Amino acid sequence: MIDTVRHAAQNLFQKPNAEEGSNAAKLQEVRNRQALRSRELKIAQKEERLQKRATQMQPA
Repeated sequence: MIDTVRHAAQNLFQKPNAEEGSNAAKLQEVRNRQALRSRELKIAQKEERLQKRATQMQPA
């Protein structure tokens, strides 16, 4: 039961694979680049928040 629910949840949030065809590889590459860009943006935003928090904590 637990495995069934887990697999269903994984399928809900899993990125769909590119369909067969001439543009499938291009589509997959675009999706991979978007995912990478999104991860890099999240990391940059996190570092910015941490930096801001660190400067606010220092006594003036």
